[in-house]
Amino acid sequence: MLTSSELISLVREYDRNANADLLRKAYVFAMEAHGVQKRASGSPYFYHPAEVARFLAELRLDVQTVVTGLLHDVLEDTNVSFEELEEIFGAEIAFLVDGVTKLSKINYTSSKTHQAENFRKFLLAISQDIRVLIVKLVDRLNNMRTLNYVASIEKRKRVALETLEIYAPLAERIGMNVIKDEMEDLAFYNLHPNEYSAISLRLDQIRKKDHNFVQNTTLELKKVFKAAGIEANISGREKKVYSIWKKMQRRNVSLEQINDIVAFRIIVDTVQQCYLSLGVIHTNFQIMPGRFKDYISIPKLNNYRSLHTTVIGPLKQSIEVQIRTEEMHRVADEGVAAHWSYKNDDVVAPSDDPKNYGWIKSLLTIIQNSGTPDEAMDHSKMEMFENEVFCFTPTGDLITLPHGATAVDFAYEIHTVIGNTCIGVKINGKMVPLKTVLRNGDQVDIITSPYQRPEAAWERFVITGKAKACIKKFIKAQEKAEFTDLGLQLMKYIFASSTDINFSEDLIDIKRFSCDSVSKFYYNLGKGIISADNVRMMIPKSGNRMSIHENSICLVDFTPGIAVHFAECCHPILGDKIIGILVPQKGIVVHITSCDCIERGGNTFIKVKWNQDDEIDATFIARLRIVILNETESFAIITNIISSKGANITNLKVEHRSTDFFDLLVDIKVIDVIHLGEVQAALRTCANVRSVRRL
Repeated sequence: MLTSSELISLVREYDRNANADLLRKAYVFAMEAHGVQKRASGSPYFYHPAEVARFLAELRLDVQTVVTGLLHDVLEDTNVSFEELEEIFGAEIAFLVDGVTKLSKINYTSSKTHQAENFRKFLLAISQDIRVLIVKLVDRLNNMRTLNYVASIEKRKRVALETLEIYAPLAERIGMNVIKDEMEDLAFYNLHPNEYSAISLRLDQIRKKDHNFVQNTTLELKKVFKAAGIEANISGREKKVYSIWKKMQRRNVSLEQINDIVAFRIIVDTVQQCYLSLGVIHTNFQIMPGRFKDYISIPKLNNYRSLHTTVIGPLKQSIEVQIRTEEMHRVADEGVAAHWSYKNDDVVAPSDDPKNYGWIKSLLTIIQNSGTPDEAMDHSKMEMFENEVFCFTPTGDLITLPHGATAVDFAYEIHTVIGNTCIGVKINGKMVPLKTVLRNGDQVDIITSPYQRPEAAWERFVITGKAKACIKKFIKAQEKAEFTDLGLQLMKYIFASSTDINFSEDLIDIKRFSCDSVSKFYYNLGKGIISADNVRMMIPKSGNRMSIHENSICLVDFTPGIAVHFAECCHPILGDKIIGILVPQKGIVVHITSCDCIERGGNTFIKVKWNQDDEIDATFIARLRIVILNETESFAIITNIISSKGANITNLKVEHRSTDFFDLLVDIKVIDVIHLGEVQAALRTCANVRSVRRL
């Protein structure tokens, strides 16, 4: 076991002024606190925090972090209190230990809400000090190394799943690949032992067959670089089992079909030599098309920098070559931990480096905009797992997004307000739909409008956690306001249609409907949780109206698709004769009065009418069946006519095609029935159009 003297010596190798008394005090305190506790392996429990502290010291971290490694389990596994820890070791170390403890409480066997709330607290903690995360990752890695001593197979799989879904992605996000790679392999071994063994066995067979492959390839590469006059440290490293398995799954290939199992690293002195080395590789060996990546010019989110290329190597096998400087190499392995440096014996931590912490800000935005802890955890995991695409603003600012991100994701990444008000987008100078998927190098220009609001449909195509959380937050707030307003209007409608008594909130017995406030009552009524018929039966009556049709609820004041839904069977638009159906958990569904769907029984009908206010700025979807000649220019002509009349096509489907005609279903956005009539009239005057009919 690591002794206190050995730990102090290890720390003083890189920090000669390290506080030896603090390290010794923490060592003794942790040893006494854990006392006779044992690990699953039967060894003293204190061996674990001692090994965590050793690993942190090997990463050359500051004394406070090493001390946290020694103490990281005392709050959770001993009788030591936070107050006692703070009194003995100070507020900084107590905060770090408490932050590590919060993530330790995430348990997949507990309720999802409970684990998600702990995850939320942990993310808040690491946003204030990244050292919390570093200690926890080292703690989890050490636990994974001894996971085989845990008797319960179920528990081993649970811990392995936590590691793969939470900790490995977090390690990758801060660039600590040396931890991530080992975590993934250990987790994979426990989750899929058969697959792990099969790949390991095949790798052993490949090594025996080509036992000198790495050595011989390295020697040939060194000869090439010596001839080019570039001093380089060249080595080969076999990829991890989990990494190979992921590649097999992604490409849907067997192990034999993966050529770049070994990656060769070329370490040089300067960035200029990196690019010179790339030239040497590409000059001497045949490149594999589409396999070059420049992470020096555009680093990854975790600040990983390197040149990657795949070539047919000197032994006529496909090899991956990674070219970087010594500093880049250390960052690639140790990530954020590599940024701790010692200048004049003072620890300099990268707490203000936006390259390393931008993703934490994104996670915090997700937390702030997520309605529940479950959403925060789901969106955060989504944010951590994705690969990256690099795009630019019109001013040249680089925006990094997950692979598959859309223009709306881009807008939210710039700022929440930009996302909430985005109404259009230009990609590389061309107007495209907001749901367009971005590609590397795209220049994205977001067009906004103060009158625009997030649409519920956006949530179906955005992929970033931040965008989903912001859209969902707005929709929920809008939904609450609209259902509450709808409930108020329904109450006025019920009173006006059922009794001569003037409406008053004092007449509502909210406790009878299990509501603690009038606004909650309105919300439940508007959403259909409380039946309008039940409310009608409860209100006092001095007399009854003869007809409920004398009163109605005005529409267009609501956002379509939240509290009010326009039926897709008949697509009502402003000016149509309409009627509403109150649907539980959904609100009012508006139909045209002649719609066949409203003839079905069991519906609660609500008299509704359009709000005819001239200030209303709303559009509606109308569906047309258009029959056009089967000629080359017909599609262009009808789209131009629709556009010239100020309408937009939202969907177009060829329902039937013959040698003479196309039968089209076209959804267009219009202002009202008059606007729709103008579009139909214009289409009917076109020689290429045989018929136009609204559905």
